[in-house]
Amino acid sequence: MTLIERKSLISIGLCILFAIAMTAGSLSAQSDGRSRNNPYSPSPNSKTKQIEIPTSTKNNVGSGEVSFVMQRSASQVPDANRPNADVRPTIAQTTFKIAKTAEIRTLPPTEVYKIGIGDVLFVSLKNSTQGSGYFTVRSDGTIDYPLAGDVVVVADQTTEVAEEIIASGIKIFTEPQIEVKVRQYGSHKITVSGLVENAGEKNLQREAMPLFAIRAEAVVKPKATKVSIIRGDQLKHEIYDLKDPKTDEILIFPGNTVEFTGDSGSATAAGSFFISGEVISGGQKDLTNGLTLYQAVIVSGGTKGDPKKAVIRRKNERGMFTVLEHNLRSIREGRSMDPFLAPGDVIEIKN
Repeated sequence: MTLIERKSLISIGLCILFAIAMTAGSLSAQSDGRSRNNPYSPSPNSKTKQIEIPTSTKNNVGSGEVSFVMQRSASQVPDANRPNADVRPTIAQTTFKIAKTAEIRTLPPTEVYKIGIGDVLFVSLKNSTQGSGYFTVRSDGTIDYPLAGDVVVVADQTTEVAEEIIASGIKIFTEPQIEVKVRQYGSHKITVSGLVENAGEKNLQREAMPLFAIRAEAVVKPKATKVSIIRGDQLKHEIYDLKDPKTDEILIFPGNTVEFTGDSGSATAAGSFFISGEVISGGQKDLTNGLTLYQAVIVSGGTKGDPKKAVIRRKNERGMFTVLEHNLRSIREGRSMDPFLAPGDVIEIKN
């Protein structure tokens, strides 16, 4: 065989080997899903990554073997922003919550406030400026806070527990930062009457308040020597001497009625008035000096429901009634003056 013939055979062989190598490379790329032109190849982001770790980390030093561990890609790691995310509180968070609940249960009622119907809350979402605002606790004990779900029950809970309830319902943030504060107290009501400058309904800012705090807010007159307390839940009538220092430490609870009186056992009478309509206890009542319309409603046991009007019929010099109509709701909310009563007034409370 001549030299030329040998060179021709070598060239042909090299061409064949090159073609085989190209074909094998193409098949290999298709088989492991890395072909860039194949529209059906799996997404590289969803594939499980393999991290090569020398077996020396597995106490096989010098074996020359290589082991692999499976690592989930970003698309496989649970994400709190996805509906099916598996997000559980940490041990530290759970322990803190249990400890906080236990602490609240051991505190005296003068240091605890539980949210009630009519309270106005300010809910602040630190993660976003769009999630903060004022929310009134409705008659069913809930607030309308859509980010935390359809029903968010906060009544009879402290603000700390309410924060946990709201945060647990928020799914758009992995770690929602919620702060709840009571901006307007409206659920823990008591009534104060008698020898005081500021009579009427009061709202407690704790589960119970000592009497000295009530005395300071109501501005008890110097003539008052006794205090009469009616426990709304127990229908129990208690009378205490204001000169006794221990009296100041008596606790007043929501629903209680507190009346400050003189030595005679009741405020100085100046006649009587008559009341009827939407009140618990109508009829003839003693009129004390400085008694107002709304105070008269309170000493009559309060209203039935939420009546709007109060009509006062008062005799003039000719013995004829002059009719005076007042908006009771406006008086109660502090938007209108609470008029003083006169002896012989006839009051009708109606819707």
